[in-house]
Amino acid sequence: MSRRIVRCVQRAALLLLFCCAGVAWATVSVASTVVIRQSNTADINTEDYYFYRVLELVLHKTEAQWGAAQIKQLPYRPEDKRLRSALMLGKVDVLWSPTSANFERQMLPVRISLLKELNNYRLLLIRKNEQPTFSAVQSIDDLRKLKGGMSSQWTDAKIMEYNKLPLVQAVGYGKLFKMLAAKRFDYFSRGVYQIHSEVNFYPELELQIEQELMLSYPNNVYFFVNQNNTDLAKRIEMGLKIAQRDGSFDKLFNSIPRFQWGLALLKKHQRRVITLQPLPSKTPAIIE
Repeated sequence: MSRRIVRCVQRAALLLLFCCAGVAWATVSVASTVVIRQSNTADINTEDYYFYRVLELVLHKTEAQWGAAQIKQLPYRPEDKRLRSALMLGKVDVLWSPTSANFERQMLPVRISLLKELNNYRLLLIRKNEQPTFSAVQSIDDLRKLKGGMSSQWTDAKIMEYNKLPLVQAVGYGKLFKMLAAKRFDYFSRGVYQIHSEVNFYPELELQIEQELMLSYPNNVYFFVNQNNTDLAKRIEMGLKIAQRDGSFDKLFNSIPRFQWGLALLKKHQRRVITLQPLPSKTPAIIE
């Protein structure tokens, strides 16, 4: 065999070796670990219980195509803006959140609604004995005479502002219940899938679910990944579609008691629906 032929065979063998190594490395880097904020909980009444298990389901359903993967949690729990920053900086791989035009510019969404239509409808948490005030609300103009409360870092706050609904804003979650009880504002808008358990989080505050009204606007909750992590986005989308087809997504969804309560309420409700306008899809880019 001539030296020229030997050199060609050696180069081909080296090229094949590098290609195989590259493929193996890519599989491990994409599939081995998915980092999220501290989220795993055994409390079925918290939001993280459901979303963590959806992500587990997605990764399990795609093992054949992408390899085994495990979820790794940060030892701390960034919220809202800090969580989004952590994802954009590569400190976490996945988060779940109501979507917005700005969020979809900053991060890569997997556009499959994790809550179906449940987050498109909202009820009001109010103080006990104040139902007559809300029974008098017949329109969005009537609602504008009252003040809502909301975290300043939530998409819902932007929607309420866009609809000219007076809003008291704060950073955080738990403090909003206490601010409502302290009469800093009149109502706290919550997803129909959230409010059933939340009304009992702070029994000493004497809060109740308002009985006659419902807010409505598009408010899908998606998984988001870093804009450069297209492989993970593809894996999550594939896993969600597989779980939808084989019924395992619905099985998990229907196992959540407050989701069941929300679905039953939507099926039989006779509430006055106040429809809010969604945020325009083309809005100036801002850092949220």
